[in-house]
Amino acid sequence: MRRFALLLLFCIPCPFADAGEPPAFVGKYGHGATALPDDVVWIVQQADDHWRVVQVADGAASDAYRLQRRGRDAFWARMDWPEGTDAEADCLSWGEKPGSLEDLLSDVPPAPSAPGEDYGHALLCHVPQPSRARIAWLADHASDWFYYDPVFGVIEVRALR
Repeated sequence: MRRFALLLLFCIPCPFADAGEPPAFVGKYGHGATALPDDVVWIVQQADDHWRVVQVADGAASDAYRLQRRGRDAFWARMDWPEGTDAEADCLSWGEKPGSLEDLLSDVPPAPSAPGEDYGHALLCHVPQPSRARIAWLADHASDWFYYDPVFGVIEVRALR
């Protein structure tokens, strides 16, 4: 009976089993355009069921969401990156989606999409090396992380956690 009780105890899910593991994306990030290699540019925090991205330079904070497959496909298509290289990517996005020339010329505003189904102004993505190697813009990056926005383009990012 005692052995059965111990076996049963090990089968019960433990909510704090992964307590030492930080949620995906949580941490500090930097890039090569800062004064020092370990300068923090963004801090990503867990905020209930979403994330919050804080720009360290000005303290601006934005709610962020994880891109779903449809959102990654839309971004990859806009960048004209090889099909399928987004399958292993994991991205956060925040802000309004940058408008296209079609949006600017249209009399009808684009229909809003659900969070995660399209990308916003900024993206922070993790792309494993095998996929990165097939994307010309990312192939020479040493890091699996990149940041994108319409002003700066694609920038290699370092997780500083």
